[in-house]
Amino acid sequence: MHLQLGEISALVVSSRRVAKEILIKNDIAFANRPEILAGKIMYNSTDIALSPYGSYWRQMKKICTLELLSAKKVKSFSYIREAEVKLLTKSILSSSGSPINLSEKLHTLMNTITSRAAFGRIHKDQDLLVRMLQEVTDLAGGFDVADLFPSYKFLHVVTRMSSKLERIHKILDSIFTNVIEEHEKDVQNRKGVKEGMYKEDFLDILFRLKDSGDLEFPISTDNIKAVILVSFQYLKQ
Repeated sequence: MHLQLGEISALVVSSRRVAKEILIKNDIAFANRPEILAGKIMYNSTDIALSPYGSYWRQMKKICTLELLSAKKVKSFSYIREAEVKLLTKSILSSSGSPINLSEKLHTLMNTITSRAAFGRIHKDQDLLVRMLQEVTDLAGGFDVADLFPSYKFLHVVTRMSSKLERIHKILDSIFTNVIEEHEKDVQNRKGVKEGMYKEDFLDILFRLKDSGDLEFPISTDNIKAVILVSFQYLKQ
């Protein structure tokens, strides 16, 4: 079934046969997503989720699947999960006889594990970061008439979507800048430490690739922020 959603052409598929045609036999023809305002404002759609299909996207996908989110890499973070679960268990035991908000504790557990895997530490602005990521996810995944009529730029002003996203981006960028500055200090402190004596977090991997000179498309600090933004969301799942 074809739907014309404003200026966006959409195809609704409900049969296995046609889905196979689209996702397997003609996947390249359907690889691109319509550009949305959230992706454009959040580091110009240079993350793996929203960047246009092409050589850059293939490079970033390879980095994510082989370097960041491979089964081996995710498994290597098991020590973080084990340590944080032990702390959660102790916290629950210490509250014996008193009511606890288990949902809140599990939410904190997931965010802490994700922060340590991505940044190597629990960042001081972790709660703010999680709140801003949730806000941008809600805005990007919700209905926005401006995304259906991308050529009508005045709609971004009328719906105030642009100003909302710019506010969130400013906060997120400030947090990521602080995270990277702290990471650079950690790298300086690790000088002289033998390789293998410490666990690489996501920032270690991305900056190692950035400085290697081996990438077909050199990545910038903003590209790294974009990848971390999406990876943080993925790890939480």
